[in-house]
Amino acid sequence: MSDITTVILAAGNSTRFKASKSKLVYPLCGLPIVSHIFNTAKKISGKNILIVCNDKNKEELELILNTSKLVVQKKQKGTADAIEQVKKYVKSKNILILFGDTPLVEVKDIRKLVNKFKTSKAKASLIAFNTLKPHGYGRLLLNNKYVEEIVEQINLKPEQKKINLCNSGILIANTKLLFDNLKNIKENKIKKERYLPDICKIFSKKNIPINYIECKEETMLGINTLEDFNVVQNILQKKYIKNFIKNGVNFLKPNTCYLSYDTKIEPTVTIESNVTIKNNTQIKKGTIIKSNSYLEGSLIEENCIIGPSARIRPVSFIGMNSKIGNFVEIKNSKIGKHVAISHLSYVGDTILGNKVNIGAGTITCNYDGKKKQKTIIEDNVFVGSNSSLVAPLIIKKNSKIGAGSVITKNIPNNSLALERSDLKILRNKRSK
Repeated sequence: MSDITTVILAAGNSTRFKASKSKLVYPLCGLPIVSHIFNTAKKISGKNILIVCNDKNKEELELILNTSKLVVQKKQKGTADAIEQVKKYVKSKNILILFGDTPLVEVKDIRKLVNKFKTSKAKASLIAFNTLKPHGYGRLLLNNKYVEEIVEQINLKPEQKKINLCNSGILIANTKLLFDNLKNIKENKIKKERYLPDICKIFSKKNIPINYIECKEETMLGINTLEDFNVVQNILQKKYIKNFIKNGVNFLKPNTCYLSYDTKIEPTVTIESNVTIKNNTQIKKGTIIKSNSYLEGSLIEENCIIGPSARIRPVSFIGMNSKIGNFVEIKNSKIGKHVAISHLSYVGDTILGNKVNIGAGTITCNYDGKKKQKTIIEDNVFVGSNSSLVAPLIIKKNSKIGAGSVITKNIPNNSLALERSDLKILRNKRSK
């Protein structure tokens, strides 16, 4: 919406989040924490997004949010001070304020907030939620369903601590009115910071109405610690899997599986226990992913069987009706239709045709010490067990590789290739 600029507050120091980098760039279901809320913001205000950061995390955030203006808050003096840093960059009639560490916020709730704001007489609207554990949150004090004041935890009176209606921090307001009144927010005597929610009391005294909508508590959860991170990630995983089950994907033990935000699975797929699917993997209908398999950055076509305990690495394609069995690793390879690689094999940097059989213990020797080399195996090739295929290599159609062979030269069509030392049996002279 061109009349809204979204400001994402991301200037915290992440001191409680024990990690080597800013919590905002920490991957949550395959996507940086801040990118979840950034993608939500894009659906509301398009390119009109400003990021308030600090000196320490600016470089990290620039790498993933390079389409937006980043504004540094040099000293962490509170959320009101953070908003003041972007004043000269906000050109829209209205301003929406979000937080970089609240990735569960849903687009539908923001749209509901925007709609209430635009269709009412209010000059600001916020999102609130009810919780049985309100400690730590600012509480809403109401007057005829309008917000009169938000009182932070440290300033609550005993009777106010019983209030369960809490502030999420998400706010939309008329831009001019907000900036005209930000200067009136005073520094908190205890924390020595200026809190944006104090704008409610200032507006109320001037008879400027502020209303609110209510949303589910879990969608407003912020991430401050690794414990918070795990709670939020579990919520997202349950959400992803629930949506797939509704669309016809069968998870045998859904609580044991992990999906990325960009995982795509078609109806009639079966996912067994302890399966990990990451990095834009796509699985087509009728396929079975058996227990303990790990898939990333790959495309699995229809009616395949993967696993158990298979690993499909990035840039791999598995053709229709193929089987990738237990303890098989596929890397950067294109596997044709009706292929069987049933167990204990490694296939890397390889193109396999249709109806190829790869015997147990076979490996493609794709690395020569300097660069990765290519193996091409054409249609109807049979590779016997415990074979080593030394790339670069081409095995032509309808050929067979004898078990235990080390193949170092190209094999023509309709050929049998064997590389095997003669068997020698030496008797022990001391034996009787």
